[in-house]
Amino acid sequence: MAKALQTKAAKAAAAAKAPLWNFPLTKRNYLLFAGGLGIIIIGFLLMATAITDDPAKYQTAWNNPMAVSVAPIVLVIGYCVIIPFALMARTSEQEQEN
Repeated sequence: MAKALQTKAAKAAAAAKAPLWNFPLTKRNYLLFAGGLGIIIIGFLLMATAITDDPAKYQTAWNNPMAVSVAPIVLVIGYCVIIPFALMARTSEQEQEN
């Protein structure tokens, strides 16, 4: 009977010490995510610079070739590289726990 009480008490103490669930994202993840959002905003701003205001040209004519070539690359890097990396990046402490 005494051993049963000790094991219950030991289990309760272990459960109290170990958190049930830790949020997996750290400050580093949030900073990387914010950087990715900044890159995406820069990509959209670059794309917006190409629309002309010249009434002689068609209103949606692209007059800035940099916006046609660089802006999509910047957007792909932001959406497909930085944001997923920010969500999946782990610290060495988190890798040692698993």
